[in-house]
Amino acid sequence: MSTIIDLGKLRFLFRGVYSAATNYELNDVVTYGGNAYVYINRIAGAGTVPSSTSHWSSMVDGLSDQVDYDNTATYHKNDLVKVSGRVYRALQTTVGNTPPNATYWVLFLDAFKYKGDWDAATAYKINDIAVQSGVSYIATANSTNIEPPNSSYWTIFTEGFKVKGVYAAGTTYQLNDLVESGGNVWRCKAKTTGNEMPNASFWDLYIQALNQRGNWTTTTVYKKDDVVTHLGQTYRCATNHTAGASFLTDFTGNNYWVRFSSGQYYRGGYADATQYFKNDLVTTGSAPNLNLYMNINDHLSNGANITDGTEVANWQTIISGQFTTSSIFIAQAFFFGQL
Repeated sequence: MSTIIDLGKLRFLFRGVYSAATNYELNDVVTYGGNAYVYINRIAGAGTVPSSTSHWSSMVDGLSDQVDYDNTATYHKNDLVKVSGRVYRALQTTVGNTPPNATYWVLFLDAFKYKGDWDAATAYKINDIAVQSGVSYIATANSTNIEPPNSSYWTIFTEGFKVKGVYAAGTTYQLNDLVESGGNVWRCKAKTTGNEMPNASFWDLYIQALNQRGNWTTTTVYKKDDVVTHLGQTYRCATNHTAGASFLTDFTGNNYWVRFSSGQYYRGGYADATQYFKNDLVTTGSAPNLNLYMNINDHLSNGANITDGTEVANWQTIISGQFTTSSIFIAQAFFFGQL
């Protein structure tokens, strides 16, 4: 009489992706989280996950790409997820444990994720790249509303500049903003509002230039390195200020201006209580007996006559004598201006 003996499966049977509702038997093979497992328990059963060593044995270690991390999804060993450009591999089954987390995840591939201009409402992850005023920052820790630069959460990834136009007191400037003031271009070195350049705590001179402002006028706001013309001479502004009623006072008394270029400028006949500047030319006397003088000091004239003791030291005699419409007169006009 013959006896039938059940030897079970003599080879592996691939059953596809593991399902908790499926009844598995000895030598059934499933995939689970990128790995292949073989059922090793002699008692068939359902609902025991492949990570349980009492019922399953790891057959082949593999990787399962799950794309972007989802905080509500269940991940299994060797699942791969992306968080801000970085790829993490699951070390064990997990739900709601966001990478990086050394208990559940290991960094599999390091990369970056460009997030555009920094936004206070955005939740940034490690290796996110955000731009603030032309500077690209890479996140070193997860954060929301932590503005770069901040060494606890951000480090400079690539350095650049952002052109912000003419300086405005009400504007908030960030690191590496480029701002124009007085013809110069300044680079912001720290976040600031209302701290006008020059100010070494917040600004570095990036490009030095000159800003042509035309003829000097009273009550005008001038910035450092503005250039004006006054009575035939050119001056460069030395400090920010609002022009007063007297250029001579702003120039010699307040030191707001530095003579930039000088020439000889004919002022007509000499007059008392008048602002004169170096190289001004005046005449005294009556034709045909005109005298020509050149001013040698910036000053307010103090004398009814140029030869008065209070005034004479400010002038150099150029021509003393008689003028006619001769070639000599024309030659003098070429050098000193129209007489």
